[in-house]
Amino acid sequence: MSLLLNCSVCQHQLVDPVTLSCGFTVCLNCLPTQEEFQRSIFVCPVKQCNKETHLFGPNLYLDNCISQIIKLEHPDAQQITESLQCSIGNHLLQHPITSHCGHSFCKLCVLQYKISNDSCKKCQKRLPSYQFIQHQPPNFILQQVLLAYSQYEAPQMDNVSAANHISNMSVSFDPSSNTSYQAIPILLTDFAVLPSQKLRIPIYSEPHRTFFINSLLNCKELQSLCFAIMSRDKANHKGRFGIMVKISSVEQRFKDLVVDVVGLDRFQVTSVLKETDDFLQADLEMKFEDEQGLLSGSNTHWIDHRQQAMVKQLSKNGGSLPPSPDSPMEDVVTTTPSLPSSPPAEPVIYTPAMKLSNRIHDFISDLAHSTPSTSFCSAIEGLLGPVWLESVQGLHGTLPAAENAVAMCWWAAVVLPVSNADRYHLLATESLEDRLDIILSWIDDLKSQWGNCRKTALNSAAKVGQ
Repeated sequence: MSLLLNCSVCQHQLVDPVTLSCGFTVCLNCLPTQEEFQRSIFVCPVKQCNKETHLFGPNLYLDNCISQIIKLEHPDAQQITESLQCSIGNHLLQHPITSHCGHSFCKLCVLQYKISNDSCKKCQKRLPSYQFIQHQPPNFILQQVLLAYSQYEAPQMDNVSAANHISNMSVSFDPSSNTSYQAIPILLTDFAVLPSQKLRIPIYSEPHRTFFINSLLNCKELQSLCFAIMSRDKANHKGRFGIMVKISSVEQRFKDLVVDVVGLDRFQVTSVLKETDDFLQADLEMKFEDEQGLLSGSNTHWIDHRQQAMVKQLSKNGGSLPPSPDSPMEDVVTTTPSLPSSPPAEPVIYTPAMKLSNRIHDFISDLAHSTPSTSFCSAIEGLLGPVWLESVQGLHGTLPAAENAVAMCWWAAVVLPVSNADRYHLLATESLEDRLDIILSWIDDLKSQWGNCRKTALNSAAKVGQ
């Protein structure tokens, strides 16, 4: 165990351990001077660190959990178990993160705690923002200690976790795992929310807030809190489709909450248990994308494919890569958004869905490359040029690679100007190819509308000229 408790800078046994917001733990004396780490640009003393920003002081606090473990001369299982407890969930730490105050919690536990509390449960010092906690890397030493402990004390560890496990329900986005869930709370909205769509949801009333907190679902794969959302309909909700969304940020405004989410996978309601005007409790079945529609037929979540395509394109363009694998796709921002290039050089087997996706990509590319002009009619076309694409990518993420049919489907559906009914129809369509055909029909309608507008503008201009 002692071999794991080494400083990430000097590589010696930790003395006065301080865990940085990048997840590395160092001796207090191995940190730069107070004047240096309070500058606007901070160079982390840990060579392996690739984080651009750190959360510091003005005061530094020792890592409470690691300090306790170091002080144990001949620790037994019970002592280590007590040192590795999450005080929020009252169970052994899982994916531990350490706040700047030096206290460690499970990431999912502290995310949920942060929604209703702004101060650390142990010392009452102010917690970082929800968004910062969501992106914070795990405490690497505690992860290694937990892994080593689980290998030698697996029975005791399981018993403690089972006895005090947090009560939240969990959800998985792995198609090979459970796809049916019972008695899931669902938030009702006035419009259909789509996969990959970003949305800001205000929560004002106390009943609304209470339901929201009770509807939170744990996702261990993403280390995020999620919940179910579905468009409101006066008809019976059974058989209707909705979306699981991931919470990316929560902002407290007095007694109100403003929640930022991003859509993930679809679900279908199989049985309605309780229903009000704003909420629903129901059994549901997750609807994952067909593996044939994913690149290389892997088990990776389709959103990860879009992130991989983005990383690949950034590498080609010489851009910066995302800070870490923990960072979600929607939070990766480039300073100069650009269109993904043609399909990669390596051989790619194009499925029918990928061919349809390429047609949609070509349409978006044509819009993005339209050249503004000083003439009246050309100026209308020019509005849908590079400025439009830059604005859209800033709101909805980088345009997916042409061969990523699943991501292209939902990205285009979010961006194109269509009705709420059209979006719900797309959400309820099972086949990826059918969904892509629907989007192409939208594109044909838009082309027709723009053609009619162009004719009207030309006729008006001609009449004025006469």
